[in-house]
Amino acid sequence: MRHQNRLTYLDPLKSPAGFTLVEAMVSVALLALVAVGAAAPYLAGLQSMEVQAESMLLDSRLRSKMEELVSTSFGSLSSGSDDPFTINGQSFTINWTVAPVDLDGDTITEPTAVRVTVSVTERPNHTLTTIRVNNENKVGKIS
Repeated sequence: MRHQNRLTYLDPLKSPAGFTLVEAMVSVALLALVAVGAAAPYLAGLQSMEVQAESMLLDSRLRSKMEELVSTSFGSLSSGSDDPFTINGQSFTINWTVAPVDLDGDTITEPTAVRVTVSVTERPNHTLTTIRVNNENKVGKIS
């Protein structure tokens, strides 16, 4: 009978002694490594979402400014900039340029057409461009 009890204690799960402090610390350390490994992609995803949300807000501001410029009378169009605004603690400024454009390739700019470009000073990759034509409410070929 005594021999059976000694064999039973060789199995660590059946030992009355339980876990040692070293075993418990190793378990906690492994659990911490797994938690850090799982948290890293999560945090990267959150940062990516913040950048994308900022980009969407900037794009929305650009589209709004472009709509405003497109609805302005042709003779009143001129280059300019808006007052700075803040997104997530960072200041941004929207600028727009109105420049003559050559539509038919003859190196002479058209008096009835301009290129309108709206951009964010702090983010050069956030830009919208359109061609605005003054056709005096007529649809047809520009001469």
